[in-house]
Amino acid sequence: MKRILCLLLCLLLLPLAVQTSEGAENDVTVRVLLSTGDADTVTVRLSGKYAVGSKTVTGGTVTAKLENGTITVSHSTAGVLKTTDTVTRLRRVGTDAGTKLTFDNAKHGTRVYYGDFVFYNDGGTLRVINYVDLKNYLYGAVSGEMSDSSKPDLLKVETICAKCFVLTEIEARKSKYFDVYDTTRSQLYYGYVATDTNTIAAVDAVWTQTLLYNGSVVKTYYSTADGGQIITPRIRWGGTANDGAYWFGYDPFDLAGSSKNVILTVDGASPKSMNADLYAFLLAKTGAKEIVSVDSLTGVYDPDNPSGTARYPSTLAPQKRYDWKLTVKKSDGTKKQVSFSCTPDEVKTAAAPSATGSVCFAVRTLEKEWKLVWGVSSGHRAGLSHRGAGQMVKQGYSYVDVLKFYFRGATLYDANGKAIESHANFAFTYEDGASPQPSPGTTPAPTPTPTPKPPPDKPEQDGIVTAKTLDLYEKPSTGAKVRKTLSLGAIVGTYAYSGDWTYVFDDDGTTGYVRAESVSYYERRPVPRWEGVCNADDSNLRSGPSTNFSKYWPLNKGDRVFVYYQSGNWYFVMDRATGQGAFIYKSYITKGAAAPSFTRGDANGSGGVGVTDASLVMRFLVNLSPLEGGALLAADYTQNGTVNAEDAAAILRRAAGME
Repeated sequence: MKRILCLLLCLLLLPLAVQTSEGAENDVTVRVLLSTGDADTVTVRLSGKYAVGSKTVTGGTVTAKLENGTITVSHSTAGVLKTTDTVTRLRRVGTDAGTKLTFDNAKHGTRVYYGDFVFYNDGGTLRVINYVDLKNYLYGAVSGEMSDSSKPDLLKVETICAKCFVLTEIEARKSKYFDVYDTTRSQLYYGYVATDTNTIAAVDAVWTQTLLYNGSVVKTYYSTADGGQIITPRIRWGGTANDGAYWFGYDPFDLAGSSKNVILTVDGASPKSMNADLYAFLLAKTGAKEIVSVDSLTGVYDPDNPSGTARYPSTLAPQKRYDWKLTVKKSDGTKKQVSFSCTPDEVKTAAAPSATGSVCFAVRTLEKEWKLVWGVSSGHRAGLSHRGAGQMVKQGYSYVDVLKFYFRGATLYDANGKAIESHANFAFTYEDGASPQPSPGTTPAPTPTPTPKPPPDKPEQDGIVTAKTLDLYEKPSTGAKVRKTLSLGAIVGTYAYSGDWTYVFDDDGTTGYVRAESVSYYERRPVPRWEGVCNADDSNLRSGPSTNFSKYWPLNKGDRVFVYYQSGNWYFVMDRATGQGAFIYKSYITKGAAAPSFTRGDANGSGGVGVTDASLVMRFLVNLSPLEGGALLAADYTQNGTVNAEDAAAILRRAAGME
């Protein structure tokens, strides 16, 4: 009867998971088949009180042995507790955290488990199933799939994926005697790992959130790495269940996560900028003296069906053929458009011999730019990539953003049924942001030849270089002459020239064009706007607004900062504990009250600026005197967002009438 009630409860909870309270969700029982190596005898160490039928025992060990079709369960001091030819349950009686089971798992070593153990005769093989509540199951599943040293948002991603996956497995296997394996046949499950404190905190934070598609829980497939191209479960296994929750497309995050991936860029407008061996290959294929432009490049998965199908799109990797169209200059100086086809292996032999990845494909990233990719994958490639998710979090995306990227059609809900939205925009290929096409049967208007905008006379605002190195071009093209190379952290004047290019004014007088994504907004004399509170432990402060910049130190949950301005997805803040200015990813900061008022230089609040203020600043810098609220902001006399010795010196000059 209890078994039937449990199944009915699971069925009721699944479609309504988004609307349940934390207590209701934890009524869900997960039945995990533990790895025993098919042993006919297993021993479990008890901590606390447990029962088998009407017999209760405390501590010691329980041994289950299957012999001649009969399971005998006995205790180290109480003797035989029960014999059965089918199934019996070792039931948890104690309710404190110390009531737990220790078991030598054949796959995972010695592990600790909460919940109950069920011993089951499966046609002459002894099975051990851990009956555990959902939350404790998630502790073990996230510990199995992720390192506890992973970033908090990555652990949160794994929590929600593990939860949604197991809920759908409970529904699918309700007529079976277990729901999931404790191995990668389902998802790794390590029981309860008390030392995985980061994992436990992440599960506690988000375990009541659920990913839904059309009102149903999404079966959240994930793998180690997709090799640069996400595929759907339909592509991988067939069937259309939850198909709309997934998407098929380019995954630059996965590619960025490994140095083993090989990528060749084809700039259609500036062919000579491409890999020299690839350029030579194209010359040999066309018999030309010079490649003037690459006009189109298309990869084909199935040469016999180049249009593709719903299950096997034409651009699916690994592709079998590349179709090229180029404008070339012949030896006599005449120009001609030529077309030819080749295999990815031909290109690899000529230009990418070091490539080991089997996920090879061509993708158009800009109107006149393509990438030839040889990606290294691991696993089935469907749904979320662990490598890609890790790279997204490293770049500052939140767990909500990661789930949106990999499960585009699904929506994340909290326990009260409220949607949790991501505001990140993802457009990494030309097709992602392609212009609308004319309606069928109409003739499109001719596209006018654009007239290049003239370079501006002065900057609109300041910017900071966020790439490790950034080429400054004479014209807005990667094929143009490079005037100089800017370094990470360089401060420049900027003018938004186009969506892809920014015109910059370097302090030494050099001007030119740089890729827009590598320059972020920067204030040279920032003004404090509001107070913020850190909402997660180990949230790194950095010297600039990207993960390319060095770390200072982490903030922890509850630490307070003054927020000055936003640069992309980063805030520039002053750490209230140290007076240091730094950048932090904005999702780690919760907005509070407006910044307090202050008079620049008046660190002691006397109404004037004098020697005492300078002394107070110096004492603060050596941890002898605190500075709070407006006094801390007033101590930043130079208004650069950081309190340091320069502020004390400037206050002294002010007191002496020197400024």
